[in-house]
Order: sequence, then structure tokens, then C-alpha cells
Amino acid sequence: MLVNKTNNMGGGAEPELGAELPALLLQYAFDPAEFARVVLGWTPDERQASILRSTARRVILNCSRQWGKTTVAATKILHMALTRPGVLILILAENLSQTSEVFEKIDSYLARLGIATTGERGKAVARRIVFNGSRIVGIASREQAGRGYTADLVFVDEAARVDDEVIDAFKPTVAVRRGDWWMASTPQGRRGRFFEAWTYAEEGPEMLKVKVPGSENSRIPKEFLDECRREKGDLFMRVEFECEFLENGTHLMSVDEVDRLARGRRTG
Repeated sequence: MLVNKTNNMGGGAEPELGAELPALLLQYAFDPAEFARVVLGWTPDERQASILRSTARRVILNCSRQWGKTTVAATKILHMALTRPGVLILILAENLSQTSEVFEKIDSYLARLGIATTGERGKAVARRIVFNGSRIVGIASREQAGRGYTADLVFVDEAARVDDEVIDAFKPTVAVRRGDWWMASTPQGRRGRFFEAWTYAEEGPEMLKVKVPGSENSRIPKEFLDECRREKGDLFMRVEFECEFLENGTHLMSVDEVDRLARGRRTG
């Protein structure tokens, strides 16, 4: 009999799946939100569930601190790794310490499910799922590191802090397999690939853009946000909790001014 005590955001649940796991992976192969609830033991909120269920291959999450992007990303990654044999998933971040945050969540779920993994020679942070050969590899932000991979999913964590050249180098890794490309971050200025994708990419069946400010996160008390505003100031809150892209003051012209100038030249 399945025993699974669910809990919000992945804390405290201890699913005992045992021999039922293969059947559950098959049952929820096309429903990552129910996979999260039944198999992993945490209950996504409405916004998180809609993101997990999206079929868009390009996903941009402009989210505040403490929204749960690590839990959502780990769920997306594990759902693909466990239900699709032999996939390759890359977790790209500014440094290996950042990728380790996602791997800690992944490892906690794998341990609770009793799923065996091995490492990979020459890779500091990597997991190979023993029963189906799927691979999850963590990579630090270096342009050369993207060469040679053909990926089914690339998750760019804190994408606003990853250099443009690195993102450009990794983007082709999903081309051959028509893989998924996810970027999640709080903003960091009005420059860079994360800002460009958020600002200029058109939403549609292949592209999902989601903004989650702290004011829409029921897990963050309003008193905490008010205290942060008093201590850190308005600019800090607008970036870290209200998900705004603000000019950093180092450029002679703002992005909006450049865009207006370019439009004027095209129409002139």
C-alpha cells in the first residue's frame, strides 16, 4: 500500500513507494505536478503546478527570493530523468556552489525514493540514474564547458548572473533533440540574455514567461517584506522581491532609449 504524507515545498514528506514506483512513474509520466505530489511528496501551488504542466520548450521564470524555484526545477529535472530513459540534463549556474543547491534537493528526493545513482569520471557534480541510464550534470559558467553535449534539458539557475557568452555556447546543446531550455532568476540590470529573453521573446506554445513577485507568494509574510523594505531600501525590494529590471547607472543610454532610437531609424 502506498504511504505518502504530502507537504508544501518538499519538507517533511516521507513517501514509501517501494515496488510501486515503476507503476507510479508510468502513471504520472505526463503530469509532473501530480508526480510532485504523489511521488516526491510536496504539493505545488497553482502557479507552480501550471509551470510544471506546461509543454513549452522555452521557460523563463522571473521569480522573487523564496518562491521555490529550486524545488520546481528539481521536480522538472527528476520527472524527466526518471520517466525518460537515457536523457541528459544539464544544470548551468554561475559556479558549482550554485548548482550544488539544486543537486541537494535532487539528492534528497532520490534518497527518499531509494533510487541508486553513480557519479561520472571527470565531473565534479553529476548523477547517473542506475536503473535507466539518465544523466544529470552540473556545470559552472564557462563557455568551453558547453561543447560536446547534446542535451534534453538545460536549466540555467540564476541566469541573470551567467555571462552572455556562456549562455550562447550552451543554447545549441538542445537543438538536435529539440530539448527544453529553462532559465530562472531574479533580475540583475537591464542587460544580458535573461533580460533580453524576458523583454523581447514572444509568448506562445513554445515559450512560457512567468513573473512571480514576493507579494504574490503566500509563503512570505507581508511583515517580512515590510521589514526588508525598511532595512534594505526600495531599490533592493524592487529587484529581489518585485522582479523589476532596473538600470545599473553604468551606461550612457538606457535600453528604452536605444530601442526608441532604433525604431525611429527603421521608420524614418
